[in-house]
Amino acid sequence: MHIELDRYARLKSPIHSWDPRFKIISLSALIFAFSFTKQLTLLPFIFVISIIVLLLSRLPLLYIFKRLKYIALFMVPMVILLSTTSGGKVLFSLKFIPVYAQGLSMSLLVVVRTFAILIVFFVMLETTPFNRTIKALHAIKMPEKLVSILFFTYRYIYVYLEELRKMRIALKLRGYKNALNYHSLKTNGGLVASLLLRSFEQAERICSAMTLRGYTGKFFIRGQFRSGWRDYVKELAVALVIIILLKTTCSL
Repeated sequence: MHIELDRYARLKSPIHSWDPRFKIISLSALIFAFSFTKQLTLLPFIFVISIIVLLLSRLPLLYIFKRLKYIALFMVPMVILLSTTSGGKVLFSLKFIPVYAQGLSMSLLVVVRTFAILIVFFVMLETTPFNRTIKALHAIKMPEKLVSILFFTYRYIYVYLEELRKMRIALKLRGYKNALNYHSLKTNGGLVASLLLRSFEQAERICSAMTLRGYTGKFFIRGQFRSGWRDYVKELAVALVIIILLKTTCSL
């Protein structure tokens, strides 16, 4: 498996030692609970919970924040658009651009909720080796076709990225320089088309090879999971947080 995703999957922490089946179910439920939060008063609560989960995982904070940085770049235009076009009460004006209170509230809700969800998701993904995550998904009765798609996508996405890297090196050796002009756009378009064709041809070869080896679409898993009382305690703690969050949401 590719080392990038499993870089910190072997650390020692309460989250790492959690049975992957319980971890996926509990943290996924927590993510859904975060997504249903619509009150601004609950934003500090869900953000603190996500930070506590991150600290318990003992993942490097800088590593997680670097990943969140790219998400933040995409959210800046959304915040600006919501704050200036939502209408309602004008909170203040920047020269001729009004900033609406409702737009700021919506932006704050979306930003905090998104970051809380992503932090919990990264913790769930980064604290278990990918092969054990696949086994856990199969163990909790996720459809076999979906499990197979996830496994093969992860396995071969890096193969195609390596193909792309080789093709870009070949272009550079032929004197190509990337620029914002028609020639560069045409070249990059041809590069993407060539990669898609190679991917399609390789997918057919892989399918034929696996069929010859007896693959019928059924995903076979070796090994079993063992759960202990600590796994149940952790699941109960997350369940209590979800109940408190949903009950507070319904009462407001």
